[in-house]
Amino acid sequence: MAMKIVSSSSSLRGWERIELIYFFEEKRISSYIVLMDTPILNPAHALRARQLQVVNLICLLFTFITQRNMANKKRVRLPTRKVILERQAVREELLHNLLEGGQCFDLIRMSENAFRRLCEILQTIGGLRRMQRMSVEEHVARFLHIVSNDLRTRFTSWMYRRSRSTTSRCFHRVLRSIIAIEGLYIQQPTGDVVLREIQESTRFYPFFKDCIGAIDGTHVRVHVPNRDAPRYRGRKGYPTINVLAACTFDLKFTIVLTGWEGTASDSRIIKNAFTRNDKLLIPSGKYCLVDGDLPHTNKLMAPYRGVRYHLKEYSMRGPQNSKELFNLRHASLRNTIERAFGVLKRRFPIIRSTTEPFYSCETQSTIFLACCILHNFLLDEDRDINLEDEVMQEILNGPQEQDRRNSTETNEVIMIKQEAGGSEKEQVKWSEIMDYAYIQAMIKQQETGNRVNGSFTPSAYAQMVEELNTNHQMDITKSHLKNRYKTLKKHFSQWYDVFRGISMSGFSWNSSTQLIEVEEEVWDNLIKSKPEVVSLKTKKIAYFDEMLMLFARDRASGAHAETAKERNARLNKNENIQVETIKEVDDMLANNEIHLENEYVDLDDNIQDVIPPPFSQEQSSCAKKCKSKKRKFEDDDEEEDINSKIMKSVDNVAGAIREGNIIFDRAYPREYTGEEIYRELELVGLEPHELPRALNFLATNQAKARTLFSCPLQIRMGILKDMMGAQGRKGELNMWLSCT
Repeated sequence: MAMKIVSSSSSLRGWERIELIYFFEEKRISSYIVLMDTPILNPAHALRARQLQVVNLICLLFTFITQRNMANKKRVRLPTRKVILERQAVREELLHNLLEGGQCFDLIRMSENAFRRLCEILQTIGGLRRMQRMSVEEHVARFLHIVSNDLRTRFTSWMYRRSRSTTSRCFHRVLRSIIAIEGLYIQQPTGDVVLREIQESTRFYPFFKDCIGAIDGTHVRVHVPNRDAPRYRGRKGYPTINVLAACTFDLKFTIVLTGWEGTASDSRIIKNAFTRNDKLLIPSGKYCLVDGDLPHTNKLMAPYRGVRYHLKEYSMRGPQNSKELFNLRHASLRNTIERAFGVLKRRFPIIRSTTEPFYSCETQSTIFLACCILHNFLLDEDRDINLEDEVMQEILNGPQEQDRRNSTETNEVIMIKQEAGGSEKEQVKWSEIMDYAYIQAMIKQQETGNRVNGSFTPSAYAQMVEELNTNHQMDITKSHLKNRYKTLKKHFSQWYDVFRGISMSGFSWNSSTQLIEVEEEVWDNLIKSKPEVVSLKTKKIAYFDEMLMLFARDRASGAHAETAKERNARLNKNENIQVETIKEVDDMLANNEIHLENEYVDLDDNIQDVIPPPFSQEQSSCAKKCKSKKRKFEDDDEEEDINSKIMKSVDNVAGAIREGNIIFDRAYPREYTGEEIYRELELVGLEPHELPRALNFLATNQAKARTLFSCPLQIRMGILKDMMGAQGRKGELNMWLSCT
């Protein structure tokens, strides 16, 4: 295959014509310059010739770069037919072991029938489609391998003999399909009937007949940028999201709210759950069971505080009074949510792992929602009683260890207080002046860079202690500063959480009155929407602007919190949005949501995932020929595509050269020689005896010659007639024409 593109110019001085000729052959690109030499007439012509030489060098550089890129692409080693078939055999063996070999439960935590049923639901309802080269079963199996064994994409890609980009796309495709079926498996109870687990037990009925479930939270480790880590790093010591979930007493989740930062308390999250679009619904007259960390309301029933609660505490000695009896039965019912979380994390270790996740925070949150949907699905299709019993034993043994840990922590706290002067006689009473000095010292250390990821360094605390004790005659220690830091942050959070999420237009903090001020009508509207702010209308807060600089960034906002229904609605809304900017691609790469792979890595995806039957020698030979022809056609298509891009680029260069010639012609008008005028006049069709007058006329009028020769050949005779007539030679021209 060879192509030729010629870019020529006949309006250049120094050379009669220069042609840039590019030959595109199968494996190389060649460029040639054809020069027709004529004497250089003046320095201007020489300048134009040098300018064209520069343009030509640019073209040669372009052809060299293109040739090198094509050579690099040719170096990619394409998989042979043998390698492709070996990869297919590995995938077929994996799927066979899942569906027929009895290893399904060990590999993906569900039976063969449940796996087939899940594939059917995802295909018919979830919108998961068989790709041209990948079945639905392989899609789902790869996803379940990852979430059920906490595998990395790299290992799963090797196991299925696919590229990482293919595995990543497959994973997110199945993840999206599972979220799409949330309406089938995540449903809130209506409270119309008494739950079977309560009605059939004399321990709970009729005392808890209006109870419809239990609510609790759990932490899931996530991967976030360092700048956001302080908002996610709570009591766990590493970044987490706080997930709030409700479940019925058959371990099925009824609502799951993920995405809240790890520093957010359960009380904040449950308040938010009651006000969302997909909000937590508790029918009138019904309630849910909660632990002692949440408030006791008409919809949330908490246990008695200060009374034995955990089941293990009653194993040696039974309840002694009515409060202990209530707490025992409350704990027996409420541990349902703990068992649900335990079974969920045992089935899907990807959300239980304490190692840093591979996926972004948003993806990890979506994975948790998908695992909850699969959990409810498996309770209907493939319930594992043995797993539930194991989790129950862990819960029964857990409180004793927790109490021992709490006791150890309490002793450590007492020792710290004693070392820091924690007795009442040595407690520090903070004044507004002391608070102001401490806040200014913290701002100074923050600006200096001694606050890393939301926490002050030891040297920062040492400098602040020295500064406050020296300049303000205080007697404080590092522990005093840490305790006061928590108190200031708590006071600030009460205000900040109230005004977060509303328009602050009109609101302002008055430093003299230390009040948040706004028009009375605005206050009334705010109190109607948020009754809890009525106490803040007349409550003073000192140094609000300074604390805003210190604490606002590290305060959990719940901006990315979503339920399964909200996530599904958002994904449906954004399905048709295409990624169009490089920044969006960079963000996806940074979040490990996509991988840029070589376009030739997954060529085996172009082969059907079916092992062909044994061929005879004749059939095999024929198949090899057909295969080689197919591969040849594919290579030809690729080369044609590359060549078309090269031709387009060269056309652009040639167009630029032509435009440059036009500009040069305007700057340096061309002077036609007598020989050139004579050749052009011969093309017009004049007789030999008519040529001298026309030649003499055009040689003395170069502007008219340029105008005449720039016109199409068919109309030059008429234009020449008009030109000669305008110069008073009309009679002579008519005499010439009458002879013809």
